[in-house]
Amino acid sequence: MNKISVKFIITFWFTMLMVAISALVMVFMLTASRLTMEQDMQRRIVDGVKDNRNDVKYNDDTIQAGGGFRYYVNGVYCVIYDGNYNKIAGEFPEGFETNAEFQDGILRTTQYNGKSYYIYDRYITFKNGKHAWIRGVSLTTTTVTVASTVAKVASYVLPGVVIASAIGGYIITNRALKPIEKVARVSDEISEGRDLSRRLNMQNENMEAYMLAQSYDKMLERLERSFDMEKQFTSNASHELRTPTAVIISQCEYALEHDKTPEDYRETIGIIKRQARRMNAVVSQLLNFARMEQGTQKVRLEHANLSDIVEAVCEEQEELNEAVTFEKDIEPDIEATVDVTMITRMMENLITNACKFGGRHIKVGLYRENGEICIFVRDDGIGIAKEDQPKVWERFWQADSSRTDNKGGSNGLGLAMVKQIAELHGGGMSLESAPRQGSTFTFRMREI
Repeated sequence: MNKISVKFIITFWFTMLMVAISALVMVFMLTASRLTMEQDMQRRIVDGVKDNRNDVKYNDDTIQAGGGFRYYVNGVYCVIYDGNYNKIAGEFPEGFETNAEFQDGILRTTQYNGKSYYIYDRYITFKNGKHAWIRGVSLTTTTVTVASTVAKVASYVLPGVVIASAIGGYIITNRALKPIEKVARVSDEISEGRDLSRRLNMQNENMEAYMLAQSYDKMLERLERSFDMEKQFTSNASHELRTPTAVIISQCEYALEHDKTPEDYRETIGIIKRQARRMNAVVSQLLNFARMEQGTQKVRLEHANLSDIVEAVCEEQEELNEAVTFEKDIEPDIEATVDVTMITRMMENLITNACKFGGRHIKVGLYRENGEICIFVRDDGIGIAKEDQPKVWERFWQADSSRTDNKGGSNGLGLAMVKQIAELHGGGMSLESAPRQGSTFTFRMREI
């Protein structure tokens, strides 16, 4: 089934609209011109008779036409009758005769030999008591002639208007839809080449096309970002899961070939269990991170007591890390609108990070400063070199570039997630650190 193009539909309906408008205009012109000519002819016959009325005289017992009397003027024929309806002077149009009754001051029409005529009579009374009549006669076919002339002109003009409308409609539609054709062409090229980095960049088009192009470019940008995140997620997951998977496989192979005693099997199973837990933690954190980046994990803000949250996290971490000494400097009753789950996860990641990298003394603080709420975690661990500090917020980055198994079980996702949570709350993270002098991570957000 062949589909009709939008260009054809718009051009067709635009042309039909112009045809309808032109027809209405022609009808209006015909009607208006006919009415105007009729009114003009009626006015001329009435004025012609009135003007001649004062030039009819009665002298020497005779009704006479004065020097200013005009028998024909502007298509009006004037004839003088005496009081007994006898014609005194003047002639009717050629081929016209009438016995119509005289009626003073009444304009009317009569038919004769298939033609229509106006008749208008005025009664004259002289000082001596004598009477006379003036009858004006005019053809009405003048208005018909004008109307036919207008119709003839319209019959030539209307086709030209229709053709011009069709051509103009096609040109306008073509220009209006050209940006859409460009969008379709670029879409096909992007689909064939799989290059989501391309953009339309349509700056010099009309406003509607520009808005469409802007929306299209934003859509491409979101798609590109989504595909990049998917590729990054796949790359990160495969990279991080490769080591524990290899360890599990090698331990299974070793157990099948060498392990003989229950103690050997127990040791192998313990190693496999640790690696499986590591894999589970990586997958869990990757999924959480991906949900936050893609916006599928919404921020559920609620009014909460931050002091209580930080205090609770510190107590929990003290129980989990008995070898670490905790110091707390938490200002009481600090309240804010936050996602409690995310803030809790952020604090856990910061403290866990401090414990994993050598911290034996950790200080956690919460305070207000210049309209901001500040949370910090300070440790006395190995510290971070200045050139490496910007990298700590990157996913999977670790000071140990080999990324092999480490004692702390770090996978390089904790701080990246901390940064993401901070930004979702409209805040930010900062770091102060130096090698062998410890590190201080600070979260700041606007106090609301």
